[in-house]
Amino acid sequence: MNMTFDQAIASLSIREEWDVIIDFITEQREIAIADFQSPDLTDNPSKLARLAGEIAAYDTIIRNFRDATSTR
Repeated sequence: MNMTFDQAIASLSIREEWDVIIDFITEQREIAIADFQSPDLTDNPSKLARLAGEIAAYDTIIRNFRDATSTR
């Protein structure tokens, strides 16, 4: 069966566990954003770069999931 990403996400989004998954990803994004306030991390450019990459990845996942579910 050939399925697009949007079709796969739309199919998964009808499951009752879907909101738990989205909430978890959103919480992890918020944790990463809060880590920017930690003095241990703001002093280290490589840790900041890692955090920025994590936040960007979470943003991309959330955006793609929401876009796919809005088309169903």
